[in-house]
This record gives sequence, structure tokens and C-alpha cells, in this order.
Amino acid sequence: MSMSPVHGRKYASECADAGIIWVKLNPGIGMDVDSPSPVRKRARHKGDATREAVKQAAKRAIAIDGFAAVKIADIMAQAERSPGAFYLYFRSKEALLHELLEEFRQRLKQEVNRPADTEDPLENLTSRLAAFWKIYREDWPIATAAFQMSMVDQQFARAWRSVRQQGIRGLSTMIQLAQRQGYSPGIDTELAASALCSMLEYTCYNWTAKGGDFPERFIDDETALKVLTQLFVHAVGWQPLSNSNVSYDAARALIAAR
Repeated sequence: MSMSPVHGRKYASECADAGIIWVKLNPGIGMDVDSPSPVRKRARHKGDATREAVKQAAKRAIAIDGFAAVKIADIMAQAERSPGAFYLYFRSKEALLHELLEEFRQRLKQEVNRPADTEDPLENLTSRLAAFWKIYREDWPIATAAFQMSMVDQQFARAWRSVRQQGIRGLSTMIQLAQRQGYSPGIDTELAASALCSMLEYTCYNWTAKGGDFPERFIDDETALKVLTQLFVHAVGWQPLSNSNVSYDAARALIAAR
């Protein structure tokens, strides 16, 4: 079946967006792969911009319908591109989500797992909480979709575990620094970090997703960070009551007896 001039121009434009230019005007004209022409460079730049536009559109579409229900046509409608152009950039919507999740993981690594800013472990913990909340606030559709997919897909399960392990390692390091200054003595830092990360992840989901605990309430950054900081600092920044005769074991026995 022959392609109409209109559809032919549209398809050629979409191919150019992906950086794929087929020169068919003259059979003798070839493509120099080693030395990209200015035209190819512009097309590649345009293709990168379109790829990024598709990824941002996917976040918006997933936020509206959820990953399971969203269709490629919905994503491309948000991107203002034809549905067929999607496959110039991604094999499937699952491949798109994998790429978005890797970008999410990289942001966590750079902003949350960065080297300590100060010698005060509680200040470091506070700054990392702020960074995590900001990232989650912006990319909660990706984190939520990846978590849901991890329940039914082994590849996503491994990818999501990698994201969590990164956060657990970073928080565990912070708790270890706090222990050197007398905080949280005797606590298994890895288990503590796992518990706190689980609380943080699900709390961020509940406070940002439309299906969370407060669908009609907007929780601003200042309020969210105030509550999270108080919880985390008190969870990590405690010390034994050195001036008291009540030991931790005695206190635990008292609680158990109630």
C-alpha cells in the first residue's frame, strides 16, 4: 500500500525526531556514519528532546490513570505525538518505565546518598530527608508504578530492590555516624535503615498519590518535612538516660509487663 504525501511527511518527521534520516532523493547519496553532518546532528538533538518529552508525558499519564491502565496512546497524546512514534524510542511501556526508574535511582544516588555535608549526623539526616521528599514529590508516579510492577514482574522486583538497597545503605551509613557520637547505641543499623526507609517510602506515597490517605488535602513541603524530620531525628537521635537508674532492658521489661 502506498503512503500518502501527508502521512509520508509525518513519518519522515518522526523518523528525524529519532535521529534516523534516510536520504532517498538520490540513489547515489550515502550516509557518512563516522562524520555526522549538521543535518544529522540537528536530527539527533531533536530526537533527544522528543525522547525526553515522551518520558515527561509518561509521568503525567501514569499520574492520571496508573501504570497498569495507561495506554501508549495516552502517553503520546500527552506528548502531542502520534502513537506510532513511541516505538522509535522505546520497545514497550515497560521498557520506558525501566528507564524512568533508573533515572529515579540515579537522582537518589546523587542527592540522597551523597557524601556527608557536615559532621553532625542529625543535620545530614535532615538534609537527606528533604532531598528524598523533593525527588518523591516530583516522581511519585514512577516510584508507585515500579513498586506495583515489582509485585508481578521479576525484572521490576530486582530493579525496585536495587532502589531500596541504595536508600538502605545510605541511611545505614548515617545511623553509623550517629552511633559514633553516642546516638542509637546497640541498634542494628541495616535493619533500622530498612524499617525507616519503608516508613518513608510508604508515607511519601500516601501523602502524594491521589489514592493515598488524604486525597483532598495538599501537604506542602514545609509541613511534610517538619513531621518527617521530627520522626526520623527522634528515631535515630536518642541516647541512653545516663543519669537515670532505669536501663534500656529495664524499660523494655516494664513496657512488656503492661
